[in-house]
Amino acid sequence: MLLKTDERRRITIPPDSGIKPGDAVEMEVLPDGRIMLVPMLVIPRHQAWAWTPECRQAVADSLTDPRPSIVIETPGEARKLAKRWAVED
Repeated sequence: MLLKTDERRRITIPPDSGIKPGDAVEMEVLPDGRIMLVPMLVIPRHQAWAWTPECRQAVADSLTDPRPSIVIETPGEARKLAKRWAVED
C-alpha cells in the first residue's frame, strides 16, 4: 500500500490496519530505512509491578491451584484460616 506524507510529514493510516484513533504506536526506523509501526498497550507506572515475569507466573500458578476455594463468613473463621496460613508453605 502506498501512502503519501502531507506538508507536515504526516500519513493517514487506513482503517483496515487495525490501528484506531488514540491507539499508542511505537515507531522503529530499521537499519535499511524502513519504518515499522508496532501497536503498544501502555500500562500505568503504578501497575507495572503486575506485569513482571515473576508476578505473571505467580498468577498463572494460582489459577492451577487444585485446592478448593474457601468462603469466610465470620471473623472467627478468618482467624482460624489465618492460623492455618501461618504454617502453610
